[in-house]
Amino acid sequence: MSRPRTVTHVYTLQDGWRKSLEGPLTVELAEDLRGRGVSMVRARRGLFDVREVSLLNESSPR
Repeated sequence: MSRPRTVTHVYTLQDGWRKSLEGPLTVELAEDLRGRGVSMVRARRGLFDVREVSLLNESSPR
């Protein structure tokens, strides 16, 4: 099993991208962020592996 991605930024329509220290991207965290109006996150795994993950269409984050 690979390490979970770590959330580094969150995106909302009101604020745009902003830095965040949420921790590992888990299903529970994704549900919590969705509830707070976050639609996307930038998540990192390692030095060069950064991805933008949509929380609107994902049933489980990868």
